[in-house]
Amino acid sequence: MDDDIAVAVALHRITGGVAESVPVLAGVLGDRDGLWRRWTLVRAAEAAAGLGPGARPLAPVLRTLLTDPRLTSAAALALHAVAPEELDTGHVAGLLLGAAEAGEAPFAAVDALMVFGTDGLSAEHRARLTELAERDGRVVRTGLDGTVEITDERLRVRVRAALRGA
Repeated sequence: MDDDIAVAVALHRITGGVAESVPVLAGVLGDRDGLWRRWTLVRAAEAAAGLGPGARPLAPVLRTLLTDPRLTSAAALALHAVAPEELDTGHVAGLLLGAAEAGEAPFAAVDALMVFGTDGLSAEHRARLTELAERDGRVVRTGLDGTVEITDERLRVRVRAALRGA
């Protein structure tokens, strides 16, 4: 599957179009049966984003990835690149916050929120973002011994920066 992604990206670079790349990526993004597909799907979503608006046919399969907190950030950014008018930013902000709160790729979720802009967040979303920045419990729970606390604090710094932008 990773080779398919590389082929799709190469086809786009060679041809300058997306006609050959979109079906290849659709095959990768549509295959969610494997247990270890997370990073492959993230790479495929990133490749789809790189194709831009011409990859609009991938929007339905990208929308299905939004509900998996591990994939929400990559899928949201890909949808933003290929079909921004199809995004309900309030709904996506809630999904991104849910992913961050659950500790599922929290840095990517906060970064995606910043790409979408935090100015338009609802009062509920701002409250959740504030809680994420100030909560006592760890968001980042895994990592190398002695690095979890540092990584968690770096996340809080990033969330505070997003709040300042709001």
